[in-house]
Amino acid sequence: MTQDQRPTDSADATWTVGEKFGFGTVCDHDDPDPSRVWYTLTAGAVTEVRFPRVDVMNVRELDFLVTDGDGYAARTFRERRDLPTAVERSTTAASEDALLFRQTARPTDDHDWELTVEHVAHPDEDALLLDVTFEGEGYDCHVVVDPALSAHADHDVATARDDALLARHDQPADADPAFLTEDGDPIDVALGVASADGFDWTTADVREGDVEAALLSSGSTDERHETARGNVVLAGTLAGHDTTLSLGFAEDADDEAALATAETALDDAVEDVRAAYVDSWTDYLDEVAVPDSVAGDPDLLAQYKTAVMVMKAADSKEFPGAGIASPSVPWGDAVDANDPQDYGYNYVWPRDLYQAYTAFDAIGDAESAIDATEYLYEYQQREDGFFPQNTFLDGRTRWGGEQMDEIAFPQVMAQQLKERYGYDLDEAGYGYENVRLSSDYVVGTGPHTQQERWEEESGYSPSTTAAEIAGLVCAADLALDAGETADAIAYLGVADHWVRHLEDWHATTTGTAKHEHTPYYVRITEEGNPDDGELRTHNNGGGTLDERNIIDGGFLELVRLGILPADDETVRNTAREYDDDIMVETPHGPGWYRYTGDGYGEKRVQPGAPWQPDETGVGRLWPFFTGERGEYELLLDEPDFDPESLLGTLSDFANDGRMLPEQVWDEPGDNDFDWAFGEGTSSATPLSWTNAQFVRLAWSIDAGRPVETPAVVEARYGGDPPAEGPALDVTVERDGDAARVTGHTDGGDLVVKTRTETVRVDGGDVDVSVAAEDGARVTVVAATGDLPDVATTVTHETV
Repeated sequence: MTQDQRPTDSADATWTVGEKFGFGTVCDHDDPDPSRVWYTLTAGAVTEVRFPRVDVMNVRELDFLVTDGDGYAARTFRERRDLPTAVERSTTAASEDALLFRQTARPTDDHDWELTVEHVAHPDEDALLLDVTFEGEGYDCHVVVDPALSAHADHDVATARDDALLARHDQPADADPAFLTEDGDPIDVALGVASADGFDWTTADVREGDVEAALLSSGSTDERHETARGNVVLAGTLAGHDTTLSLGFAEDADDEAALATAETALDDAVEDVRAAYVDSWTDYLDEVAVPDSVAGDPDLLAQYKTAVMVMKAADSKEFPGAGIASPSVPWGDAVDANDPQDYGYNYVWPRDLYQAYTAFDAIGDAESAIDATEYLYEYQQREDGFFPQNTFLDGRTRWGGEQMDEIAFPQVMAQQLKERYGYDLDEAGYGYENVRLSSDYVVGTGPHTQQERWEEESGYSPSTTAAEIAGLVCAADLALDAGETADAIAYLGVADHWVRHLEDWHATTTGTAKHEHTPYYVRITEEGNPDDGELRTHNNGGGTLDERNIIDGGFLELVRLGILPADDETVRNTAREYDDDIMVETPHGPGWYRYTGDGYGEKRVQPGAPWQPDETGVGRLWPFFTGERGEYELLLDEPDFDPESLLGTLSDFANDGRMLPEQVWDEPGDNDFDWAFGEGTSSATPLSWTNAQFVRLAWSIDAGRPVETPAVVEARYGGDPPAEGPALDVTVERDGDAARVTGHTDGGDLVVKTRTETVRVDGGDVDVSVAAEDGARVTVVAATGDLPDVATTVTHETV
């Protein structure tokens, strides 16, 4: 046995598939000293164990290898779906009242063994326990651990002792770490692996090193390495076939502390740890209301509870309210893991957080809804009111794209907290200034957006405009509470103006040979002219199409947010074209694509292969559209689909671990990767947005209408266009450092707003100046009547 080598020439690493069958952590978010471990499960393996935060991945995968000492070696992890396998794997939910899962593996050939593993995060230690049961005479069972400490696979140092396995992150001095502490220091994680019954053999090696290769190919344990550096792998032969494994974690690259944590966690019987873990979730669920729509159906009820728990589990414990979009790396088996960089959906998007907020609101979890809103304003909002596309948990910008719906949604959240829970600005951890900053950003920049809700295209988007309108009406309500009547008039006026122009900017009246039921809403228009036939090249390899031939479900936001009635003629036309163009009837029920020609999905050239930015892909079906459609159908006298059936369809899109995916496979027939029609793919699973949609539809069915709809928006528009406003005839021109507005209005009030200053004067003949930076938009609003029921007229100029 060689024990003095220190292999360093490791192979490149990728992450694992985005298809997760389980996701767990202790539900101790309110504990002053919570567990800091999260984990996910894919076919036959534990993946991406997270510590000390939900966004920091540290274990690429942990799986098991079964050998017979005579050249047979079978792994439980299915690393490549397109290669033959002789192992049957399953992951199932082991409880409906906790995020608890059971994985099994057994051979499909003439070998005879079975492995069962349950996983539980320790409530009192930063450790993950694996309760392992192996049955098979004449076989050895080995654990294989592939670390990627601090979300970085290529700079780890591994040590194999006779009784334990250790690894620590060795941060290069010139590296730029992706994850930092709140003080700005690199997060350097260490790992320790211990077994309750010890190991018969251990090794440290690099990925595809000589010892690892011999072990995986033939089960050979003739040689071992004590240490390795680089993209390391640890392995150990279990001394007991019914045993408990413990993965302990520590910060500051302290592998001895990590091992001590792992060993301390083993002092508690796994049955007791499991019971405490389950109790943490049942205590939370005891406070969660259950809608009638799921209460009488055991399968729907179990899916509902899981969806609630997944959203809560995705919430940060260090930064309350900072729920990540998904604990996964979509198509991770094609995503490089060598360098410290940004990976997957382990970040906070204001849009996705809004979706989770609506579900927390629906279940009556006011604390989680408040946490999400306060997190947005405290950590993500910038000094000018801007919200970046997404951020790290600590609020640092990850991607800084301008998405106007994300800038508008926080105002909806704040107003709903006030309306539904009495949580007003005097009590909140944010104030009216936060509301004003983002609302002024929307007034001064919208409705045009650099990116719509699919983060790819600029222009005029129905879904974005809907969010902006709702955000401004909600902001006006908060402005009135704060005594800021000029702001209230301005926000209502701009919202009214944009409602009047919805069809002008977003709905084509000409259509095309493909779409004849006009007018109908299109996905997005670059210049706000939906009839000009402008060609748009999708920013994901999806091809070039006439804008009039690109349809998505964003128009439904106009209804769900209370701006248009469900039976609006243009909405109905669009629903018909939408269904004809991008709906697919799956074995579970209807599903919809994101939009016509979407390229964000598994490859086209090798169907089922992982999507990559430099390859042409095919967007697959997104389950949460089924939920959005269900909410819409609730408002129709003669619905096209039964909302309760759509809830069942959405539930059926979940996998055996009840994890709801971002996308499901969209066609029957065989493919190299065994994706099944109507089942999840390697996109992000579980997706918080999909889980939120399931919860929200369940409650909307009970209510008979979408529970998301802000009452203040619906009250203003209520299915009718805004009231006609007063006459307004003014000129706006540059006057030194100010903008000067002169002219006349029949309204009783006139408000002039820039992002620098807001001025309110009486109507009639007006001559008013406001501070305005060069290139600023100057918005002029004339109003008549009493707030909040004013009628408005708007004009604006850039000076």
